[in-house]
Amino acid sequence: MSKKITRRKFINKTGSAALAGALVSQFGYNFALAANKDPVSLLLGSHMDYLQALAPKYSEQFGVTPSIETVTTPDLSVKLNSAYIARKSVGDAIFVTASEIAGLADKGWLHDLTDFVDSNLRPNGVMENSLTAATYKGKIYAAPITIGCPVLHWNKNLLKSAGLDTEAPADWHKTKNSWNTMIEYAKEINDPDNDIYGIVDAWAGTHSFWTFGALLQANGGSFLNSSLDPVMNSDAGIEALNIMIDLLHKDKIIDPATPTYTWVFDAFPSYNAGNRGFFLSWPFISGIANHSEDSAVQGMSGIAPLPALQSSASVDGSEFLAIPKYSDNPEGGKQFIEFALSLENQIVQGSTSPWAPSLDPALGHADVVKNIPFAGVIRDSYLYPVDGGFSADRNQWVEILSNEVSLAISQKKNAKDALNDAVNQINASRS
Repeated sequence: MSKKITRRKFINKTGSAALAGALVSQFGYNFALAANKDPVSLLLGSHMDYLQALAPKYSEQFGVTPSIETVTTPDLSVKLNSAYIARKSVGDAIFVTASEIAGLADKGWLHDLTDFVDSNLRPNGVMENSLTAATYKGKIYAAPITIGCPVLHWNKNLLKSAGLDTEAPADWHKTKNSWNTMIEYAKEINDPDNDIYGIVDAWAGTHSFWTFGALLQANGGSFLNSSLDPVMNSDAGIEALNIMIDLLHKDKIIDPATPTYTWVFDAFPSYNAGNRGFFLSWPFISGIANHSEDSAVQGMSGIAPLPALQSSASVDGSEFLAIPKYSDNPEGGKQFIEFALSLENQIVQGSTSPWAPSLDPALGHADVVKNIPFAGVIRDSYLYPVDGGFSADRNQWVEILSNEVSLAISQKKNAKDALNDAVNQINASRS
């Protein structure tokens, strides 16, 4: 690649304040008369420009300007845990990731938002499966502000050169056992002598978790059972892991460096160069691949939900807003969340930023689709399972599982032994 492309750089190229103003003018706001006008503080992700941009409109509506502190995603966990151990407030409404919610809820550090979700978000059309990560032991502790999960990207140029249907992958998520069809397509594309591989992915560290989780659920399995006990060593899990192993060692149709790629932009360059057929990654890749000057797949990169086994499936990577126990103004925090998640502001978000809204009507709005052409792909992905095993110790057991998956991928263990060992280690870590 001639230029280094980052997600942040791509995100910062989008946005339209004029359109935002027009939408607010069109829809207006409809909140309870008993507005909370006390000072309100927010802890937002440093990337959440679209929420920071709401501050002046919130001030106009409620007569108080939110104070805003930002935090990077890698620093979020330490910041929240250190503050709440000391019983200090870091915001009346806070940014939380899918992986953090259960742990915070288990410690009693988040307010129960079940009634708010039932009375506000569900009637407004929130994508139901986006609530999976926010739900812990039957209660909902956070509201999804933007949703996203891994999807399928494909190089139409390589499919066309191999005499394959360039549009067929768009419907694979609806077709049982279409993972096998993708594998057959990848075999037709594969040409290692010319550095052409059918598939590329990122499996180093914990990144294998995303593809394994998609295959596991697509095959009817799950990470955890209803009691949150590990059950990923089921027959469905063993078959899922064997599919990954075979891609690398039997079929030899996946980029052999896939087990060394630690994140999306390690795997992306070869796809962007036009040398990979299918790429399992995040939706935003579509915008870069189709519109970057140095992309060899400009206008020829397809995007769809992941293929199916019994059904399609993925793993949720959404972002949320929550109200902490130590909030100074929890009602003000809830008011901001309601404000940000109103249909009109979800449309503003989706129309002026690359962050997909969580409300179904917003995902289908013409202005959102114009700005995020793959909004419908994100929506369709959330019609299928996107569970990620959201327990209080999720971060710990994901490390354990990923280590065992890595051993199986490198053929130091077979799939069954690796997953059995993972379950045994997870159970031991909980005792």
